[in-house]
Amino acid sequence: MLARAVELGKRTVDGLLRLLYPPVCHVCGERLAEELKIGLCPACWRLVELIKHPWCDACGTQITRKEANEQRGENLCRDCWDKPFPVTMRGTAVYTQPLVRLLHEFKYDFWPSLAEQLGDLFVERAGALFGDWRPDAVVPVPLHVKRLRWRGFNQSRLLAKRVAACWGVELAEPLVRVRNTVPQAQLPAEARLTNVAGAFAVRDAATVDGRRICLVDDVSATGSTILECGKVLRKAGATEVRAYVLARP
Repeated sequence: MLARAVELGKRTVDGLLRLLYPPVCHVCGERLAEELKIGLCPACWRLVELIKHPWCDACGTQITRKEANEQRGENLCRDCWDKPFPVTMRGTAVYTQPLVRLLHEFKYDFWPSLAEQLGDLFVERAGALFGDWRPDAVVPVPLHVKRLRWRGFNQSRLLAKRVAACWGVELAEPLVRVRNTVPQAQLPAEARLTNVAGAFAVRDAATVDGRRICLVDDVSATGSTILECGKVLRKAGATEVRAYVLARP
């Protein structure tokens, strides 16, 4: 009875807020349809550039058919020709507008509710990007406790929770950030690997040992964070580590 009353109260408040402050698209300002509470309108959402085949089989970045190294029977970007990225990674979309703006508001303007629309896309593309492969557990890239306290939520965890539920596997959090690093976005590419070196540790090896892990992050530009997390997960006994990120350059 109480739960029904609370739910009715929430719906009433939500209806009043929509009447007084109609939700609008975060990019163009167009009023959103009734079923959308926050995010992008359909027209702006169509501008999000999905990563579609062919993508690099190693790092997951978008490549053209001309760039694909078909002579070797592999699809590899030029960066991975000589030294393939050590962690098989897939990305949902290219890190361009309007996704850049939406992710910035998600993380830095403190809009955790944007995880609903972003999570829908994340889940929708997972099948095409991973095929029949499934992990034993989905692991989000952690925030340092100070940054988590500042933001109030871990954006990677919100995405990881969605894809774990879709796949019907465990959402595990064995990784901890033991050093409060400078945000990667503020550093040049050559400084990012050094910045995160030694920044992560596994606190619960039992959730990792002998298991296939899908590591989840929101954005991967250089792959430095994914590399470092993958390294400590393998050291803790993970048999396979793949990564899934929302956006890649």
